[in-house]
Amino acid sequence: MHITSGTSILSVPVQCTPDMLPNRPNEDFWQSSFFKKWPQLPSPEDVRDQARAQYQAGSAPDRRKTFGGTGPQWNPPPASFESMGLFVKWGANIMIAEGQTLYAIRHFLKGSVPVPELYGWRTDGGEVFLYMELVCGQTLEKVCDSLIPNERMKVCLQLHTYISNVQCLRQDPQDPFIGNIRREQLYDRAIGEQFMAEAGPFRSVKEFHDWFIFLCRRPMADPYFIPIEPFRADLPDDCTIKFTHGDLHPSNIMVSQSEPSQVVSIFDWEQSGWMPEYWEDRKAHYTAEFKGEWATKYLPMILHQYESTAEAWWWYTSSTGW
Repeated sequence: MHITSGTSILSVPVQCTPDMLPNRPNEDFWQSSFFKKWPQLPSPEDVRDQARAQYQAGSAPDRRKTFGGTGPQWNPPPASFESMGLFVKWGANIMIAEGQTLYAIRHFLKGSVPVPELYGWRTDGGEVFLYMELVCGQTLEKVCDSLIPNERMKVCLQLHTYISNVQCLRQDPQDPFIGNIRREQLYDRAIGEQFMAEAGPFRSVKEFHDWFIFLCRRPMADPYFIPIEPFRADLPDDCTIKFTHGDLHPSNIMVSQSEPSQVVSIFDWEQSGWMPEYWEDRKAHYTAEFKGEWATKYLPMILHQYESTAEAWWWYTSSTGW
């Protein structure tokens, strides 16, 4: 993977609006490196067969995932085609929006953030297939303990630059919204699966906050029985909207296998979207060990800390049952 100006923060904002994104149900990115070597992508059926064969052989790229019964597969194991340098993320739970995010970051930010190169996508039988670069490396989660403090600091500073560059993406100032990259509802596990279908898009931060804080009242016989909302004021309606990865966990960060250690890819953008500026920090702490070293020492090097939102955010997310 070639990353240009990998340690410099972009100096100008870069517009990214839904109408600037490819949006057909099937896309091939013919200018990508894949098609310089191969005439076509494996078919969805080829991907299903490869994923099942790797799963049965115990060599699936992600062994946490499994196959269900008949019909569209929800969260099946991805497939890898090593000879092609190809990785395919697929299933009924996969969204084209994740592919559009990879496209936007590579295309609009022009190599300033390391993400897998996207080769195309398919929709077939109620499932979406995202074809992307098979990135070589190891996750930060696996190697973090073996890195010396100076190496960890360098990785964190790289991540700070890359996330800062992601946040250089800008919406149309005349059309702000909270939602995924294609102006549809959010997918965010902190909110709760049961609320995803109605999770936007929202026309403003305030509209999102009003919806978000009311979720914990839904199970009440009388949601308005308690008129006071003690933490509402701690979620600022006047904050800016930033593009957010939404799951900045060490398991989603790939670092080089050779020294010096450096970030070669940030992946799993399925929870990404346009969110209040504090959301990236809150979500990163949400997935981190409470008061662990990643949360207390390293995340402050990577992300601006919005500590004033912490108590309110935890209250509302924990109250939804997640």
